[in-house]
Amino acid sequence: MIFETIKALAATRNIPLRTIEISLGLPAGTFQTWNQTAPCNKLVAVARYFHVSVEALLG
Repeated sequence: MIFETIKALAATRNIPLRTIEISLGLPAGTFQTWNQTAPCNKLVAVARYFHVSVEALLG
């Protein structure tokens, strides 16, 4: 769910997921691994990147 939300946000802004990962200092493929688990400390950074709340990412 989190991955799909991040993917949709990136798509609406026409930003590749890898670009966001690089910008946030995350390893390649980080968002895809979040289908199983998402580290809370990283969610805050992603929410700030998109200017949305963490709750919005969680759906």
